[in-house]
This record gives sequence, structure tokens and C-alpha cells, in this order.
Amino acid sequence: MKKTLFMLGLLALVLVAAVAVVHAVEPPETVTIDEAANKKTPVTFPHAKHAKELVDSCTACHHKDEGLSLEADMEVRPCSTCHLDPESADMPGMREMSLKKNPFHMICIDCHKAEGKGPKVCNDCHVK
Repeated sequence: MKKTLFMLGLLALVLVAAVAVVHAVEPPETVTIDEAANKKTPVTFPHAKHAKELVDSCTACHHKDEGLSLEADMEVRPCSTCHLDPESADMPGMREMSLKKNPFHMICIDCHKAEGKGPKVCNDCHVK
């Protein structure tokens, strides 16, 4: 009886793991950030490269999506949801040019400097 219950439990775990793998979603290869492109050209961000090679977890960038996992029914909110026209003056805004007030400049460039690689100046990301 115990052996049968153990085998059924093991089978259930295998089935759950198989379903999770089938429903996994790969991140997009690239993401174009163009919602606030009024002074500079849009940025083509190599999302898959960052997701697979460089970032420990999704929340390194998607800071409001705690426990983020890539499942088929999940919808990731773009940064523009909150940062295009922030409700609070304390929140970084995507329309800001400043390295200290634009969320992409703050997160991306700070990370690039810390890692010692990646673009750190405007035209490296905003290609003309």
C-alpha cells in the first residue's frame, strides 16, 4: 500500500513538472523601447540575452513583479505602465533624459557600470 501511494505521488510530481515545462514561455528575443522616444531614437533591447545570460532573476528589472515566472498565462507589465507618466514626483519617468531620473538609464547604466560591460553612453543604445 505504501509503495503504491509513493509511486502515485511520484507520478503526480512528474506530471506536474511535465506540464510546467510545456507551459513555459521563452522571453522575447528583443524588445523595442519607444514609448517616450521624442528626443532620442527608440532602443532595441536584447531581452533574451539579458534574461538568459546576465540577470539572476526577472525582478532585477521587473521590480514590481515579485515571484515572476514565465508561464503561458502570465502577462508582464511594461515599464511604461508606471514610468511613462508617473503619478508621483519621486518615481523615475521614462520621458526624463537624466541619468538619475530615467528608470532605464538608472537600472541599465548602473548595471553596465557595475558589470564593467555594456553600453554606458547615449548613442550606444539610441542608435541614429
